[in-house]
Amino acid sequence: MRTIKKYLLAVVFTGTILGTQAQTKSQLEQDLTDLRTWMRKKSAQADSVTRAEWPVIKQEFKALTSGLDKNSEKLSEESKEEYSQLKGKYNEWEERNEIREEVDLNGPELERWENLMTGTNRIASIKPAALRDAYIQLTDYTRANRRRWNLRDWEYAEFVFGELNTRKAEVLDKLNNSDKIKIAALQVEFATLKKSREAQEKYNEMRDNR
Repeated sequence: MRTIKKYLLAVVFTGTILGTQAQTKSQLEQDLTDLRTWMRKKSAQADSVTRAEWPVIKQEFKALTSGLDKNSEKLSEESKEEYSQLKGKYNEWEERNEIREEVDLNGPELERWENLMTGTNRIASIKPAALRDAYIQLTDYTRANRRRWNLRDWEYAEFVFGELNTRKAEVLDKLNNSDKIKIAALQVEFATLKKSREAQEKYNEMRDNR
């Protein structure tokens, strides 16, 4: 009799654990769905969000990702990959906003830089087939003008580059392999040009301090 009771208790205990795990996993999938929906809504508003709204957005993101961060190992591999992509997109968006706050990138001047570097001030609407040419124009313009740029110019250029990267992430699955390879190479070149600027600044600073 005692053996039967022990067996029944073990079954109940195991069932409780499995039920809790299933409930946790179900909640995590719902959290991921909520985050996906929130990101889709916020991304549509990305470049119109005001400085005053950002503290609230950061709090909302923290609340939406708290449970996912603590239990991410319980997600499926597919869900883990999606969560990583959503976090990466948010971090890139937040970084772009911080740059905008520093140099006040609103208005006609930003539109001028967008047009000069990509041929349009509606980067969020660039079609997948035209994305490669936009990266080529941006890289060519950077290569030709970078030596004349001051820090503020570079901040505009980096912001436009970030906008283009965001658009690439949105349409990545619609790009052919050739365009993906070419764009990746151009992204590396832009990063290299930026690093050469930073190295030159450090050299000038050392020379001035002698």
